[in-house]
Amino acid sequence: MNFYLRNAIGAASAAFLAACPAGTGAPAQIAITNVTVIDVVEGRRLPDQTVVITGNRITAAGPSSSTPAPRGATRIDGTGKFLIPGLWDMHVHAFTYTFSDFAGPFMIANGVTGARDMGYYVDTTLRWRRDIAAGREVGPRLIVGARVDGNVSHAGYVAKVATAADGTMAVDTLASRAGRPDFLKIYSWIPREAYFAVAAEARTVNIPFAGHVPYSVTLAEASAAGQRSIEHEDDLMRACSSRDASLRAGLSDTSKLEPIHKAEIIRAQARSMRESYDAGKCAAVMALLAKNRTWVTPTFSVYQPYAHFFDAASTRRDLLKYVPSIVQGGWKRRITDLTPTDSIDVRSFYSFERTAELHRAGVRLLAGTDAPLPYVYPGFSLHDELALLATSGLGNLGALRAATFNAADYLGMLDSLGTIEAGKVADLVLLDADPLTDIRNTTRISSVVANGVLFDDSARRLLLDKVERAHVR
Repeated sequence: MNFYLRNAIGAASAAFLAACPAGTGAPAQIAITNVTVIDVVEGRRLPDQTVVITGNRITAAGPSSSTPAPRGATRIDGTGKFLIPGLWDMHVHAFTYTFSDFAGPFMIANGVTGARDMGYYVDTTLRWRRDIAAGREVGPRLIVGARVDGNVSHAGYVAKVATAADGTMAVDTLASRAGRPDFLKIYSWIPREAYFAVAAEARTVNIPFAGHVPYSVTLAEASAAGQRSIEHEDDLMRACSSRDASLRAGLSDTSKLEPIHKAEIIRAQARSMRESYDAGKCAAVMALLAKNRTWVTPTFSVYQPYAHFFDAASTRRDLLKYVPSIVQGGWKRRITDLTPTDSIDVRSFYSFERTAELHRAGVRLLAGTDAPLPYVYPGFSLHDELALLATSGLGNLGALRAATFNAADYLGMLDSLGTIEAGKVADLVLLDADPLTDIRNTTRISSVVANGVLFDDSARRLLLDKVERAHVR
C-alpha cells in the first residue's frame, strides 16, 4: 500500500468514528443541497447538485432531482454556493513547537484540509499527525517528511550524511523507525555520492524523496535520480543559467557564514542568474522534468514579503494578532538589515514567466507556501499562493487544480481525494462565490468539511478567536 494512502486511511477512519452519534453506532450524515459542484479536472460547473456525506465519506453526489437528502441528515442549503475539494498546502514547516498550536486551526478555518510538512523535528510532527487523526487536535491530514542534509548543517533535527554509506544508512534508519515518515526531505548540502546513495536506497525501500536540489548535483540529475518534487524555484533559475556549475559551487558551504556574507552571496547569485539566462537550456530542463514526471512547487508566497520589502500588502499585518510573539520575534530577526536592493535581488530567485513555461511544457505543479516563514501565515497564505499561481499563467482553474487534484495525484491518493465523487473522503470547502471566475473567491468560505466533520462559519470563527485569545494572554 502507498505510504501516503496508509496514513490517510488512518486519519479517515478516526474521523469516521468521531462522526458517529453517541450510542447509535451509526455515522452522522450531512447533505449539501442545490449546490454548484466545481469539477477541478475539466473546469466545469455542475449546477444544482446534492452531495451526501456519511461519516467521513461522500456517499452520494449527483443532480438534486435524483439525489435525495437522507432523512435526519444535517442539511446545508447550497443555493448560490460553490463546492470544491479540500485544499492542500504542499509545502509547510508548521507542525513543530510554537507553530503547531495555531497552524492546524488556521488551516481548517481556511479550507486547507491537507498539508505536506517538509520537516523539522519529525517526532513532534508525527505526534501531531497521530493526534489530528485521532481527533485530539484540529488540523489537516498530514504528510510528514524527515530532513536529510550534509554535515555542514547545524540543525539538530537533520539526518546528516557525508558519504554514500551514510546516505544508505540514513534512509534505512528513517524508513525502519516506528512512526515511519511519509517521505524524505532533501536539503541543499548533501554531497554528491551521498545524494545518489540516498536516491538508490529510497527506491529500494520504497520511500519517496523530495525537496531542494543539492548544490552537488544538477537539477537534471536530481530529476533523473527519481526526486519526486523540486521545491521553490531557485534551483530552476540556476539550471536555466549558462553558469549553473559555478553558481552551485559558490553555494557549496554557506550554512556557517554570517548573515551579512550570505546576503553578499545572494546578491551576486541574483546578478549572475539575470545575466546568464539561457532560454534553450531552460527549455531542455523543463522538457526533462515533464518527461520524468518531476513535480515543482514554486512557493511564490515565501518570496513576496522580501520582494516587496515587507510592505503592508505583502506582510498582512492584520493577521499578526493570531501569531505568537515568539514567532513574530523570530520573523523580525530574520529580516534585520535587509535593504531595498536585496528585495530586488530576491525577485531573481523565482519567476512568473518561468512558471508559465513550466505549465506549458507539461511540468506538474503543486501549491505550497513554506509557512510559517516570515509573514507566511498557515492557511491564509495558501489563498495568496493560488492568486499568484493564477497570475503566473495557470489561470483560475490551473491554480485551483494545483491545490486539489494535483496534490492528490502527486500523493497517489486520487482514489480517495482530489475530486468530489461518491466514495471519496469528505474533505470539502463550500464557497459563497465562483473560484473559476476569480481564484480569490477561495477566501469566501461558507463552511469547511474536514474528514467528515463540519466547520460552519461560526465554528471557523471560533477556531480563530481561540487562537487570538491564547496569544493575548
